[in-house]
Amino acid sequence: MIGSIKRANNWMRRAGFCTAMKITRVSGVVYRQELKLRGPKPKFAGEGRNAFETLLVKVETDAGLIGWGEAFPHRIWPAVKWLLENLIAPACIGADPLDIAALMKLLTYRVHGVGRAGPAMYALSGVDTALWDILGKAKNQPIYKLLGGVPCAEVPAYASLLKYGDTDVVVRTCEEALGRGYRDLKVHETGRDEITAAAELLRKHNGGGLMVDVNAPWTVPEALAAAARLRELGLKWIEDPVWPPEDFAGAKQVRESGVPVAIGENVQTPSDFTRLIEGRFVDYVQPSAAKIGGISIARDIFAAANAAGVAVAPHSAYFGAGLIATAHVSAALSRAPMIERLYCDLTESPFGDWYDPVDGYLTVPQGPGLGVEPDPAILDKLRVD
Repeated sequence: MIGSIKRANNWMRRAGFCTAMKITRVSGVVYRQELKLRGPKPKFAGEGRNAFETLLVKVETDAGLIGWGEAFPHRIWPAVKWLLENLIAPACIGADPLDIAALMKLLTYRVHGVGRAGPAMYALSGVDTALWDILGKAKNQPIYKLLGGVPCAEVPAYASLLKYGDTDVVVRTCEEALGRGYRDLKVHETGRDEITAAAELLRKHNGGGLMVDVNAPWTVPEALAAAARLRELGLKWIEDPVWPPEDFAGAKQVRESGVPVAIGENVQTPSDFTRLIEGRFVDYVQPSAAKIGGISIARDIFAAANAAGVAVAPHSAYFGAGLIATAHVSAALSRAPMIERLYCDLTESPFGDWYDPVDGYLTVPQGPGLGVEPDPAILDKLRVD
């Protein structure tokens, strides 16, 4: 009898007769995905890489609906997971997952004592995306439609290469990416030889755009000198040219020297994005759904940038819910921006192979919520937490 009542209540909630759905559990799941290496071990975020860790956020409800999100994990996932499960999760229990704005406001207040940026914001980002996943499932709609988007089957993607520091490897990898249908490429190189070789290859192949992510290595004078050396290559943008990355005025000097600039991966708060956009410090803003506050904040930044006439090029160097969320927010725009797809293949992924673009376009999942569920067997196999 009790089981029948519970099933009936769950059906009523899903059918919309009862809105008192409640969160019962919030947890983190960390897994490691191995790369298929066809050459020397590349670098990412300054480290040699043969694998990537992903931190998924799982939000469970008494209606049986489960939402998935992703929190930025690189190097610091133990801290992010601890904050998620010990500071944020207790405040979620019993809350209505469909009232996303109210719950996220509560959680933001709760964590502000440990900072409104960094690990706390990364954890909140995963929760927010998981709540949108639940909302989509409850309404039987993909997230991009909940955000006001029209039917959209795909969004443009560019290949974001890892760092190799070897001209021959860079050229070979660029050729491979172009052969797989990408038109635009990004390299994580600081050497002029590697960057020039990639630019020349693109000109010969299809005239697509070349972006260069240097990961904030230079002082302003060093960045200006580098920009002068690279100006003739006609880059689509140079990304994070100045250290520290919050030196927006320094980035603007690089922009005014004649090389377009993109910033956003390391922008810490929504108010910083407001300042970046309103001050027109850059040509492209790059919000990251897994770092800046999830789908809710990413959506607001996209809207603010569009209203100000500043281009959006979201940071999405992920393979899980963070990349899926980025595809949905991008698809909600009348003209979807290019999204970043790390150019490396995985030996196995709990999200399958949906993230493989075809001819430079990434399929937008059409199922409810995020539209893609992690395979529990593969997730258990790859877990490292």
